[in-house]
Amino acid sequence: MSYLRVAPLTAACLAAFSMSAFAAPLDAAKVKATVEGQFPAFVQDHKTITEIESPTGDKAGSRKMAEWLKAKFEPLGYTVSFRENDSSTHVIARKKGEGKQRVLILGHTDTVQPVGSLAKQPYSFDPKTGIAKGPGVGDSKASVAQLLHFAQSLEKLGYKNYGEMIFYFDGEEEVGSDLEEQLLEELSKQADLTLSVDTSRPDWGLTTQRKWSANYDLKVHGVTGHAGNAPQSSASATVELANQITRIMKLASPLPKDPAQFSAEGLKKRGLSDHGQYIPEVTINFGVVETGNKKRNSVPADALAKFEVRAYDPALMQKLDSAIKKIAATPSVGGTRIELKGPFSTLPAMAKTPQAARMVESYKNIIKQQYGAKVVEWSGGGVTIGNFTSKHIPTIDGLGVETDYEHDLNKETADLNTFAPRTVGMILLLDDVANNGLAAKK
Repeated sequence: MSYLRVAPLTAACLAAFSMSAFAAPLDAAKVKATVEGQFPAFVQDHKTITEIESPTGDKAGSRKMAEWLKAKFEPLGYTVSFRENDSSTHVIARKKGEGKQRVLILGHTDTVQPVGSLAKQPYSFDPKTGIAKGPGVGDSKASVAQLLHFAQSLEKLGYKNYGEMIFYFDGEEEVGSDLEEQLLEELSKQADLTLSVDTSRPDWGLTTQRKWSANYDLKVHGVTGHAGNAPQSSASATVELANQITRIMKLASPLPKDPAQFSAEGLKKRGLSDHGQYIPEVTINFGVVETGNKKRNSVPADALAKFEVRAYDPALMQKLDSAIKKIAATPSVGGTRIELKGPFSTLPAMAKTPQAARMVESYKNIIKQQYGAKVVEWSGGGVTIGNFTSKHIPTIDGLGVETDYEHDLNKETADLNTFAPRTVGMILLLDDVANNGLAAKK
C-alpha cells in the first residue's frame, strides 16, 4: 500500500486553516455572559441617543448621531466614514477580520418624530418591566445602540472569524433618497450577506420576506364644458379616472368584507395571532386622487391619481405592470386621453432565497437551544433598506430589539429585555454562518 506524501504545514498555513470553515464555534455561555454584561451601558447609550432628536431631514441631528457613532466605533478599530447630502449624514464603519464572510449590517439613525417631540414624550426606562419610551425609542434608536454593543461584544470575545464587518447606518431610511440607494447598491456588492436590525416584531419575530413596491402616476386629459348645456361635446376626466381605478383595482387580491375582523382587536377575539400571513398577495392603493376642477356644473378637463402596487413575486409584478399599461391604453370615455408614468421609485422584494432560508433555520435552532423559544417568521407588506440588499445577497431582517407601536409618539415602546437574547442570537448566527458557509450558493 502506498501513501500520499504531504508537505508539513507551515505556521502561516495552520493559522489560515484555523480561521477557515473549521474554526471552533463560539462558546454560547461565554457569549451570553459577555452580552449580558453590556446591558447597563446599553441602556445608558440608548438613553443618550434617544435624546438626540434626529428626524429625517434634520441635518444637525443626523450629523450629531454620526459623530456619536464615529466616537464609539473608532476605538474598536473600525474605519468610519461619512457620506452626506443636503439633509443627512450616512455612516459606514468597516473592519477587516481573519475569516472569509463579508458581513453587511444595517441600522438607521433617523426617526419620524419632529424636533420638540422629546419635550412631549421624555425618555423613560422602567427597570421592572424593561420597557423604554421616547421619540424613536424603538424605531430605531434601540437598534443603533444594540449594534454598537454587538460590535463591542465581538471585541470582548476576540472574535475575528469574518472577512470584513461593514456597518451601515442610514440617515434617511424613513423616506429614502438617491444617496441611500447608491450606498446600499455599493455596499451590498461588497458583502456576502446582510443582517438587518430594523424594528423587530414581538415574541422573537423575524422578517424573512417583504413585498416589491412600485409607484405610478395616472393623469387623465378630458374636455371641459358646461355640465348642463354641453355634456355631449365634453369628456369627463374624473369619470374616466373612476373607470381606470375600478379596472385597475380588479387586479388586486380580494379584501375582506369586514376589515374589523383583521384588526388587532378582531384577531384577538378570534384567538388568532398576526405575523403577516393575512396580508393579501397583491395590494393596490390609490393614495392621491385629485382634479383642478372646482365647479359642480363644469365637466372636469383633468384628473390625477397617484397609486402604488405591491406583491411578493417579481414575475407577478411584471404581469401587473403590463396589465396596468394595457388598461391605461384603452380609455372608456370617448374624448379622453391617458398619460401613465411609472413604474418608478420601485423597491425590490426581499425574497427568502435558499441561502436566507438556511440562515433563518440556523437562527431558529440557536434560539430554541439557548432560550427554549420558538421564532415566528413574519412577512412584510412594507419595505425596508433590506429590500435593496436582497437584490444582491441573502438578507434577513428583524434581528433587533423588539418594538411596538412604532411611529406613534405616545405609544411607541422598546422592550430592552430583548437586547441580550437578540444580540446573543445574532452573534451565534454570525458564527454559524462563518463556520458552515450558510450564505454561500450551493
